[in-house]
Amino acid sequence: MRSSWRGMRWAAVASFCTMVALPGVTAQTRETASGAQDFLARMTGEVAAKVYFVDAQDRTNYVTGKYFGDYKSSKISNIAKTKVEFGSIPEESIEKQLFDVRAVTLEAIDAEGRPNECATRITEVTAPVYDEDKTETTQENATFSYKLIEMNRHWKYEPLTKFTTPAQVIDWRTAQVSRSLNSEIMVTSSSRAFPRIHLQFVPGNLDLADRIEYAMRFLVMSCDQS
Repeated sequence: MRSSWRGMRWAAVASFCTMVALPGVTAQTRETASGAQDFLARMTGEVAAKVYFVDAQDRTNYVTGKYFGDYKSSKISNIAKTKVEFGSIPEESIEKQLFDVRAVTLEAIDAEGRPNECATRITEVTAPVYDEDKTETTQENATFSYKLIEMNRHWKYEPLTKFTTPAQVIDWRTAQVSRSLNSEIMVTSSSRAFPRIHLQFVPGNLDLADRIEYAMRFLVMSCDQS
């Protein structure tokens, strides 16, 4: 870290302050948890905001699904009539871990949907398409005939709503904030369905990293009940 987060001036490094007017005093900027929440929510549209949902088996962004398909087999001969067969590929259970899940929508609400400045619900996430569909044609040759086999294969997994239903919430009262040597800022918390959730911002520049880290640490400090 370039400098202590406590040494930063919020008004200088961030744009999530509110203007307050005191009797007989010119309006001043004041740091607020609500402003920090709004700032982090906006950052999902400006930088990569990766999410890692870790389950009880220590699997990250784990989804299950089914592999299935069908085929058409055509035996073509110079001395006999073409024979066509249709069939199904045996269904199998499959699984994978997704490595590019990103937060799209963050809201300052708790798991029941009530406004809460010390909670951040990960309401919506996105990821590259991870279902797969393949069509393949193979040919098997024999002395007086050949066989064409057309296969339609499918790998279908659970939807991304698995990670947002039930609601997954970062609890800033117990959350932990860390910063990597590459200035990637991460907050770690637990939720209803996952023992650990990591929300990691990848800002791409040091100034923005400072602002994101400051917002996170301000929320931790503001929500500390000790």
